Order: sequence, then structure tokens, then C-alpha cells
Amino acid sequence: MQSSPEFFALPVCDNAGCHREMENQRKNRTRRGRHALVSVSVFGLLAVAICLSQAPSAFGQIQSTISCPAGHGYWDILSVMMMDPGLASNNHMEGITNGLPSSYVYTMWDPSQTKLYYVKNPQGNPWDINLYDANYIYQWVTELDVWNGVNYWNDPTSCRKLNNGSQSTTSDFSMRWAARCAAPGGAESSFWNPPPPAQASNTNYLTYVGQVLQSQAQNLGYARLKLQKTDTMTITDNRANPPQSFSITTLPLQYTYSCSVSEQLNSCQFREVFDYGVDTGVNPVDNVKHSYGWVRWRYYTNLTLGDPDLPAIWVLSNTSTSDQLMPGQVNVNFQCF
Repeated sequence: MQSSPEFFALPVCDNAGCHREMENQRKNRTRRGRHALVSVSVFGLLAVAICLSQAPSAFGQIQSTISCPAGHGYWDILSVMMMDPGLASNNHMEGITNGLPSSYVYTMWDPSQTKLYYVKNPQGNPWDINLYDANYIYQWVTELDVWNGVNYWNDPTSCRKLNNGSQSTTSDFSMRWAARCAAPGGAESSFWNPPPPAQASNTNYLTYVGQVLQSQAQNLGYARLKLQKTDTMTITDNRANPPQSFSITTLPLQYTYSCSVSEQLNSCQFREVFDYGVDTGVNPVDNVKHSYGWVRWRYYTNLTLGDPDLPAIWVLSNTSTSDQLMPGQVNVNFQCF
């Protein structure tokens, strides 16, 4: 179900080998816990009041991050990809399986460094760290799982870094993740990142183990990013007693990679879908409109192994849902480089 695009424009009221190695890191996400950093100093920001046609008396804490051009149905994408600072200062998203925590997502937005952190465990180790500039959000750092037979999932000194290899001051701003202003399923919602030697946006990445750069750079082939039309899911707010469940809007980001042919999805081997959540109206617990950031992840494989001459057959292989709003925060522990 797609919500009205103008609502999400957030107007303020006062106006393969290496491909498979990377894929192996991704496909194990469900069995791991997730936490993300919260910094009181960063989140000591005033919440921005936004105009809500659905509930004129309510105020939103969603943090506007950019002024998007009118008339295109654009969303402020970064604001939806993170839990709003007013909520994230004391809360996080969590998954529960058989009565026990199965996933955690804490988010921290650091505007002074143009970074967005997703941290996965009580030790503060990041899942991913994204960068952004005026035009795009970029995936910059992602976790390292198994390397040469050793599992580094809990090692804050090991990771993979997306970097175009140019050695320039902007070389980390290379793996485009989403446009800052885009209409879900519409304008500015889709693009391809090529492998090197294309500059400046490419899928080149570096691997660090124990803060030591390993061998030569690798890449993910061609990769397609697409913001899809919105959907809905149910989350539960555990700030209430008893906890209260309600429906939210989700913004799915489809990431298809390890492709051998540009603009040819049949040639791709792997796909992930990241769902980011935002209140459709207002949160019924506090009557405030919130963004919840990353709430669900799905991983697919192509049974044709990316044969460009065959229609792709996408099969869901793994999934992780963090649909419980819970109290608590952690400190980041990033020591990779």
C-alpha cells in the first residue's frame, strides 16, 4: 500500500569468487544479534515539528535532513532510513523468536561526520556504516564474517570497506545506496553501480582483518539499487503497558548484485531487500509520528546462478525482522581502520 508522497516529503511547519565471499557475509545475518550506537551528545537535537494532515494536533519527531524539490513526490530518504533522533536516544528495534531476542538494530545519526551507524550487538559492533552527501547515501562499511576459515563476526577490528580505489578524499563515497531525494518506485528510485575501473561510483571494496588490509581489492560486479513502492508491516511498541501493536509504512530498498552484465538483472546472483519503517499516521502510544529505520532484511539467491540467457529465479534464503520497539542503547565499538 503506497502512502501519499507529499506526506513523506517532511515539510516543516515553519515554512563471483570475491562476489561469493561478500555474499557469505550477508546470508548469515539472521542468526546474529543487532544493536546500533546511540550517542546522547548527537541525539541532544531538538525534534523537528512537522505538519501532519492526518493528525494536525500531533507533532513529528522525524528529523528532516534535506529540502527536496517539490512536484516529484520525493521523500527525504535519509530521514526514513534512520530511527528519528528523539526516539533513538533511548530506544531501538529488536526481533523476538521463541520469547528471546534474535536481532537488534540500534541506529545513530552523526551529522557532523555525515554518517549513519547500524550496530548489531551489545558490544557495539556495526552491521553497516553509511555515508552521505548532498546527492546520495552510500554504503561504506559492512561486517566481516568468515575470512580464510576464521569467523570475525564479533571482531570490531575486522570489516569490509566500500571504496572506489581512486585514493581521493571522496573515494569512500562510491557505493551509492540511495538518492537523498527520491519517489519510491518512481523518480530517482533506481540506478546501477558498475565494477571498477569505472569512477567514481563503483562496487570496489577492501577487506580488513585485525586492522590490516588484506590482499588486493575486490568488487561486486554490477549492482542495481532500487527503492520500491511502499508496503506495510506491524510493529509493537513496548513502551506501553501492555505493549501495543500497530501498522507502519515500509520503504523497501532492493539491492541486487554480483551481476555480470550491466542493466541485465538475469545476470545477477544475489539480492537483498532492506525495509525501513515510518509511521503511516502517528504512533498510538505517544501520538507522535516516528521513523524507525531498518526493521527487516530479506536475502534471495538466483537459482540460475546469474546466467544472463535464463530468466532469473529468485528464492528467499534468509530473513530477519526487528519489529519490537524496545528501550535501551549501546555505545559504538568500531576499530577496523
